[in-house]
Amino acid sequence: MTVIRHIKIENFRSIRNAELYPTPGLNCLIGPGDSGKSTLLDAIDIVLGLRRSYPFNDADFHNMDTEKPIIITVTLGDLDNDLKNLEAYGHFFRGFDLQTKKINDEPLSGNEKVLTLQVRVCDDLEPEWLLYSDRALQEGIEKRLQWKHRELLAPIRLGTTADYHLAWGGRSILNKLTEDAFDISSTLSSLSRQTRENFAEQELPELEGVLAQVRTIANSLGVPVSDLKAHLDVKGVSLSNGAISLHNFDNTPLRQLGTGSSRLLISGLQKAVSNSSIIIVDEAEYGLEPYRISRLLNELGSKDENPSRQVFITTHSPYVLRELQAEQLHVLRKAPINQGVPPAPFSHTVFSMTGEGQEQGTLRACAEAFFSKAVIVGEGSTEVGIIRGLDLHYQTILAPGFQDRGVFCTDGGGGDNYFKRSEVFASLGYPTALIKDSDITTQSHQERTAQCSSKRVFIFEWGNGFSTEDAILHWCPLNLIPLIIRLAATLNGEQEVKQHIQNCTGNQYTFETCVFIPNEAMRQSLATAAGKYKWFKNIAKSEELARNIIGPNYHNFSSEFKKIIDDLYSWASHNGDQR
Repeated sequence: MTVIRHIKIENFRSIRNAELYPTPGLNCLIGPGDSGKSTLLDAIDIVLGLRRSYPFNDADFHNMDTEKPIIITVTLGDLDNDLKNLEAYGHFFRGFDLQTKKINDEPLSGNEKVLTLQVRVCDDLEPEWLLYSDRALQEGIEKRLQWKHRELLAPIRLGTTADYHLAWGGRSILNKLTEDAFDISSTLSSLSRQTRENFAEQELPELEGVLAQVRTIANSLGVPVSDLKAHLDVKGVSLSNGAISLHNFDNTPLRQLGTGSSRLLISGLQKAVSNSSIIIVDEAEYGLEPYRISRLLNELGSKDENPSRQVFITTHSPYVLRELQAEQLHVLRKAPINQGVPPAPFSHTVFSMTGEGQEQGTLRACAEAFFSKAVIVGEGSTEVGIIRGLDLHYQTILAPGFQDRGVFCTDGGGGDNYFKRSEVFASLGYPTALIKDSDITTQSHQERTAQCSSKRVFIFEWGNGFSTEDAILHWCPLNLIPLIIRLAATLNGEQEVKQHIQNCTGNQYTFETCVFIPNEAMRQSLATAAGKYKWFKNIAKSEELARNIIGPNYHNFSSEFKKIIDDLYSWASHNGDQR
């Protein structure tokens, strides 16, 4: 099957410059808003679509700068025999190294033979669809892909609204099911004639007075008419494409199916009848419940070991990501070329996952984070809950929080996982921060921390050998200790917390003492109890702690605690959406 090996986009809509080397099977494009996902799909459709023109306008140029042409280049490999015609395309054959992904204008030994198609649009807004090679350009040779070959390559596109496929029309998949057996134009013309003939046979006495009046007026004006009749106008009953559509058993049009059902049905029809090897799907999850998302992805070949289609999808659904393999994912990131005075020019980079290391596990465990602008990895659930709880507090005081800036906090999974997950996000172009305990002080752990930092992960930790529980209970104002203990009792059971305190203080302190007569000396014992017995060791518990106790009393915490949180907040403000 013919597949896309390389896509390059220059100065098209939100994309100044971007390149993608897709895989032969399913390719899922993700990224934060305005990252260029839909633009990339449109670019593929424009180059390979079955069209002779396209209505470009000034808004299609990057930053509306019409002095720089739009150039979209698509290189095709695994060519069908029809496309390997030396006589037709010999000047345009190029070579592609499957290992290095390098395109050589002259095919080298071991290279795959490829063809490059290019659309170029200048300020006259007249697009040119041409084959491209450097040597042909130098020789002044121009050639277009033959129309029959464009028909062979034209991608199938399943958008958010695709019910036109359930009626016979110009772009309908039903045409491909019936093109040899059903002459729709002839059928519609015949039906139009039958309708006019049937109408003509009808007796319409209510019109006799009108006809007589028209005849009298016409004759008085010298416009000779004789026996007037009211017939259906030829144009009025001309049946166009779309007039014949699929209906259910109860005579309801299939167009009235729910969005999800329509998309599933259409995807199945397309897969069954289309000769095209390329499918484009906007918002794969649109209109579908989770179980039917799985069905659609299966139809698109997400689990195929030897894919028969090359598929490009976009999504904003964590469920979709969890259904995919890491190597099927491509992350589009946009970053300023320099740090000059805004608006600084932006450049796009596509980061493709390989499935190596922790990528698959991170994709499964942290799917939501892949849709963010920047990522905070919490060592475990406690840290995640603290960040999310502070975020909820910010909302109550109408202050921008982490998520308001497009920054998502995800669970690092404890152990050594949080290092690996942080590095995965950093390698995919996400600004990444890690907030972690400082209670492991071994040399190997310090070395691992330094290694993670060297991979562009910004690390925040409490220092002083503190865990998060240590930091909270050592650095909170003394009058908050009773509130923290009471919350722990509410969340974990009062009797349990009483026993925990006695165990960790050697019966030196009781629950009542801590609640009614807190003192500085008990901080460490209470921190030990909180950590050992996991008072706040899940996201919901620590979120409540941060939302209802830490947040409202934050200004009274020690400077050591506030510095870590303030620095993290500043990092998020800098790397997230600017407000």
